[in-house]
Amino acid sequence: MGGGGEVVVSVQQDVTVEPGGAWLEEDIPDLSETGGAIEYIVRSETPFDVYFFADEAAFTAYDTYIKGREPDSTPAGHPKFSQTALPKDESDLYEASTTDGGNRESVEAAGPYYFAVDHSNYRMETRVDEYDDPLTAFVDLKVIRSRSPF
Repeated sequence: MGGGGEVVVSVQQDVTVEPGGAWLEEDIPDLSETGGAIEYIVRSETPFDVYFFADEAAFTAYDTYIKGREPDSTPAGHPKFSQTALPKDESDLYEASTTDGGNRESVEAAGPYYFAVDHSNYRMETRVDEYDDPLTAFVDLKVIRSRSPF
């Protein structure tokens, strides 16, 4: 995809997430007609998960869980972009990112899209006790719409 395109979402901020909750970016435009990409790096001293949903029903199930109700299923999110943060080499930080430390990756799925930094027991991938400390993470997220060929 190269380095061109229009940045349609840009987030660079510290976020705090209470146990059982998530920080969400829900205003991500559909890139299916123009093409586009995502790049992100999320770092924290606490383990966490990242979910990228490209399906309204999957996100609704996730949102139901985060709001304290039991969904019918717990979809994993888009497999290319959803992951459990791993310890960063020679650091006290956990990191989740697109490939090669946050490089741009094409989004092949149609939207709507939702990005979540998760601090809950959703899918039991990273265990969180209700009495755990809040998650403090730095989120660097960009969503890029491809330039028009015209």
